[in-house]
Amino acid sequence: MNGDVALTLIDEVPVIGARYLEKERALAEAKKLVARVSARVHDDNHTAVRVNFVSQDDGRYTLQVFSGDEPVAEVANLDELMLRRFRKAYNARKMFILTCFVEGMDDGPHSLVITDGLGVVIYKPFGALLS
Repeated sequence: MNGDVALTLIDEVPVIGARYLEKERALAEAKKLVARVSARVHDDNHTAVRVNFVSQDDGRYTLQVFSGDEPVAEVANLDELMLRRFRKAYNARKMFILTCFVEGMDDGPHSLVITDGLGVVIYKPFGALLS
């Protein structure tokens, strides 16, 4: 990982995750993420999660996803503009996709949701706002 995060929109749904230089590493990390979430999903394929943002010392933010008190995922180094774009898109769609990205040659990072179908959909029923 190069310490960066990527954000894109797919059909106005925010897709966010860590950026990697090597596809193999991104695939491995995305598979770990899916496995962590799958281990906490109940029989009905739904589980309650809590999403929040923590300020970092450098002025950026870390997105944290918890299931109960257990951390499920963390994406660090969101700048304020990215955080605002994410919240706006999330609040409009009430969902987001957590995945990993691979650096492209010329056209920026590629989401593993599109290239390999790897990611976790997190949604908030009843129209609640992200805090």
